[in-house]
Amino acid sequence: MNHSSLEIFIVVAEELSVIKAAQRLGRVQSNVTTRIQQLEEELDVQLFIRENRRLRLSPQGKKFLTYSKRILSLAEEARQSLHPGIPEGLLKLGSMESTVASRLSEPLTAFNLSCPAVTLRLCTGPTQQLTEKVVNSELDAALVALPSDVNGKVQCPDSLEYHPLFNEKLLLILPPTMKSVQKIEDINEGQLATFIKGCTYREMATGLLGQMTGRGEKIQIQEVNSYHSMLACVASGSSMCVLPESVMMLLQLPAGLHIFPAGMVTTQLIWRKDFSSPAMDILLEKLQNTSNISA
Repeated sequence: MNHSSLEIFIVVAEELSVIKAAQRLGRVQSNVTTRIQQLEEELDVQLFIRENRRLRLSPQGKKFLTYSKRILSLAEEARQSLHPGIPEGLLKLGSMESTVASRLSEPLTAFNLSCPAVTLRLCTGPTQQLTEKVVNSELDAALVALPSDVNGKVQCPDSLEYHPLFNEKLLLILPPTMKSVQKIEDINEGQLATFIKGCTYREMATGLLGQMTGRGEKIQIQEVNSYHSMLACVASGSSMCVLPESVMMLLQLPAGLHIFPAGMVTTQLIWRKDFSSPAMDILLEKLQNTSNISA
């Protein structure tokens, strides 16, 4: 079992297609198929279930995928540790959609200029899913909004470090059809357009609205995949939404919307306590330079 075999396995697992994996890897299909078969023979397990010319990961394959990503991540970290003064290699960064939209343009440009030998791979998603990927070494770091307990203490997995970077003011956006609402407490039912479960903003919004109505089940959920979709739902009169003020300032708002403050939330950079690299240090420095939180 070598790193090349693991890389091929990961790509096939992501694509669930030998044809697409071969195209992505720049290899012939027969080579990809052979390497997967050799890996299965070496491990003495079936990594993929083949059904009607389609692939899906077996339970053993799902488990091995997590380990494969961790092995390759650790190998990259070890390689970089041998050249501590030279930022290079691959840095895998995750981020919430809102942070990508409103906060990352300047620091990532500065990072790229400072670290031209580093390949930055960026993916987006909700806080819970991004946090799990950092814990499992699928990502090196991520920008998330960690939840807090009733006493305001940040809830962060023990294996992770975190650094607060941006304070975000959340806004509740109501459609023109809810013109009778003068304050949040007047809301007694409705539909919330929001991201999938795992999004901290969603949990804060449902908690706030559930507290107002007294019965959380009165608030229905419509899951969307972008802030533009949220606003479209609000403009149509079918939904409310919650979004950061920093994102709202970038969007063209329809006329007649009603806007109320919905709390504050902090965006943190998280990474594993056992992870370090020159590129990571410089990324944190560039993010701190644009932070709106006083040191």
